[in-house]
Amino acid sequence: MGLLNSVLGNILGGASSKGIDYAAIMQWVEQQGGLQAILDKFRHGQFGDVVGSWLSNGKNQQISGDHVQQVLGSDAINQLAEKLGVDPAQACSTIAKFLPTVANAASPNGEVQQDGNILGDMVSKLFK
Repeated sequence: MGLLNSVLGNILGGASSKGIDYAAIMQWVEQQGGLQAILDKFRHGQFGDVVGSWLSNGKNQQISGDHVQQVLGSDAINQLAEKLGVDPAQACSTIAKFLPTVANAASPNGEVQQDGNILGDMVSKLFK
C-alpha cells in the first residue's frame, strides 16, 4: 500500500479499510466531476440533510450502499467497481463509508474547498 493509501486509510478507518485503493477512488471522484458534483447529486437525490451533516461540525449521518447506487447510478458505480476490482455492491458500500469522511475533511468551513487540495486538507487533519 502506498503513502496515499496509508494516509487515507488512517483517516477513513485504519485497519477496517485495508485493501482499498483510495487513489483509485479519488481519481474516480474527479472523473465524476469532483467532490462537489457528487455532493450536489446527493442533495438533488433527496439527501440534502445528510450532505449538510457531512459539511457541518456535527456528527455525520450515514448512507447505505443502496443510497449510493440510487443517487450515482449503475454506470458510475460500475466504473468504480472496475477500477477497484470489486463487485458493484462492494463499490457502493465503500463509497457509503468513504464519502461522509472525505466530505467532512474537505469542508472545514462548511463548504467544500473548490481550490483546495482535498488530500492535503485530510493529511493536515490527521496530524493536528
